[in-house]
Amino acid sequence: MEKVLDVRELKVALRRDVHRSETEILKGVEFSIGKKESLALVGESGSGKTLTAMTVMGLLPENMSVKKGEVLLCGRDILKMSQQELRDVRGVKAGMIFQEPSSYLNPVFTAGNQIFEAIKDTSLSVKEKKKRCIDVLKDVGFTEDIYYRYPHQLSGGQQQRVMIAIALVNNPSLLIADEPTTALDVTTAAGIIELLKILMERYGLSLLFITHDISLVSNFVDKIAVMYAGRIVEITDAKMTMDMPLHPYTEKLIACLPERYNSGEKIKTIEGSVPDFHNLPSGCPFHPRCPYVMEICRKSEPPVVKKYGILVRCFKYGMSMET
Repeated sequence: MEKVLDVRELKVALRRDVHRSETEILKGVEFSIGKKESLALVGESGSGKTLTAMTVMGLLPENMSVKKGEVLLCGRDILKMSQQELRDVRGVKAGMIFQEPSSYLNPVFTAGNQIFEAIKDTSLSVKEKKKRCIDVLKDVGFTEDIYYRYPHQLSGGQQQRVMIAIALVNNPSLLIADEPTTALDVTTAAGIIELLKILMERYGLSLLFITHDISLVSNFVDKIAVMYAGRIVEITDAKMTMDMPLHPYTEKLIACLPERYNSGEKIKTIEGSVPDFHNLPSGCPFHPRCPYVMEICRKSEPPVVKKYGILVRCFKYGMSMET
């Protein structure tokens, strides 16, 4: 399958102080997304999901830097691009939807103005650009009048649809959605998910969907990559993840889902919390919270192995790659 996004051995570090001491945040992240394929990056807050997405978009803050790796977007390594090349690629090859649309929409411009300004095809006339804006607004479920409304005149769900329109207006190959339903009620969130399904088909999109809610994406995406403490700990087919989680962390995430309990039953939680990147435990970073911890887990980081066709980073499954 043709790869739209291929992230290889990605390591990103945070510069902690003026003496330039650094803390590694992303620790060899690897995954790929094929043409018209969708992958969800799942994990608790602080696991490195959004940082991964920002690296893919070339939007790292100044106090962070890539120490190793490649991020191939449509075959080109964005880590080797100049700032001008990155600006040319953003929106055209990859569009991004953020979790708080009100923070990204300018309150003094109409929705239509903001979509219009995002168009990068300089060969289009003003009339053609406006038509494209209206067409994409219709694709996200709006009528033409939304073009003339300001963000404060729109609900949270409507603002998010405008953000989706901005991300789509240049017809990108890849759409990155960073927790796009977090600030929305359940019904509105479900509508956004259904809309993304339709748009993926209509636009031929590949999708990187970032979420902390594994149940939200289990019937929506093709693959799920579970992330913990800056590492991918499991990658598999989405439905297989729910039916047969291999990594103890994935197992715990699924066990926490409210829909798995009857009324009145106490919902299980994952004991402890995501570790501080500045003070990670030795060995496997999940071992202080793991019910299957072994002595080797406390001393060494587990390698990635293949079990039942699933890539998993855990000593439970041995040291060798199974075909």
